[in-house]
Amino acid sequence: MDTHIVQYLDDLFESASIREISTQERVVVFSDLHLGDGGRKDDFRKNANLFLTSLREYYLPGQFLLILNGDIEEYQKFLPFQVRRAWEPVFLLFDEFARRGNLVQLWGNHDELLALRPGRKGREVLEAIRLRYHGKDIFIFHGHQFSPAFTRLNRVFGFIVRYLARPLGIMNGSVATNNKKKFKTEQKVYEYSTRKRILSIIGHTHRPLFESLSKIDVLKFRIESLCRAYPEARIEEKERIRREVQQIKETLQKILESEAEEAMKGSIYEESHFMVPSVFNSGSGTGAGGVTCLEIEEGRIRLIHWIDEERGAHHIRAGTDPVQQLEGTPYYRVVLKEESLDYIFARIELL
Repeated sequence: MDTHIVQYLDDLFESASIREISTQERVVVFSDLHLGDGGRKDDFRKNANLFLTSLREYYLPGQFLLILNGDIEEYQKFLPFQVRRAWEPVFLLFDEFARRGNLVQLWGNHDELLALRPGRKGREVLEAIRLRYHGKDIFIFHGHQFSPAFTRLNRVFGFIVRYLARPLGIMNGSVATNNKKKFKTEQKVYEYSTRKRILSIIGHTHRPLFESLSKIDVLKFRIESLCRAYPEARIEEKERIRREVQQIKETLQKILESEAEEAMKGSIYEESHFMVPSVFNSGSGTGAGGVTCLEIEEGRIRLIHWIDEERGAHHIRAGTDPVQQLEGTPYYRVVLKEESLDYIFARIELL
């Protein structure tokens, strides 16, 4: 890895604010909402009500610490006044979390402008934060820092996207739309975090990761677990296992057909002998089926998928627990995966 990147991340780690958290504190991490101007080219628009409702009805009354991990506002395509005008209800909700002392906002490559001006109503926007849990570090940063060329030229790229590519209808070739760039970024974060023996939470790639596992990895391990349980299962349980395995196989086949390059690439840790759960990614707020995030609660970390039933009903069956519907809404909170932080840190320390 580039020594310049390592030194930059080491400096960022050492200078990051530290916030102690206990098993009683609740934390939720969102990234890559990309709030735009509310128009048809605004990637956030389709999930706006789902996101607002989850914050207002679940995380705010639940006293969660809300961490916004970069690219919350899309300033490479839109101007600040356009974003603020379009999504005033979102910003008012953020302000309410801040008023309660429960908001941390980090900047990413698409909203780097936030680092150049004072935070709203005195709120500081940071580049990174460290959560300290039982003496162990959870290092949260956006993830674009592992691309030195992109970091140095980001303002130039932003100008091109805003004034040339967007008016011409040209797609912005960011890391989120390029599987090779996704894996390269994730591999660098994995290498750095494993060497430093820390748990890192990033965004940037729009690809949810849990314990350094991609969606494909999780599905493969789930099939293995089901196959091991099948021989000892009761007759009715065998039928349920058979149905679940078939559903997973169909999902894997769809990924292979639509994301062949990603499917063939393999795991970001594939050259390692052991799985070190050092990298997590909260995903994004722009997914076709809904919004993903990471929760920390009662000493456990969870990958959550907020789903609009009208657009993503098939995702509801993917949860590990009974799904939770927000009363009076078509929105569901689905736990995709969860694990004990103590167990995760034990693996990071020992492996």
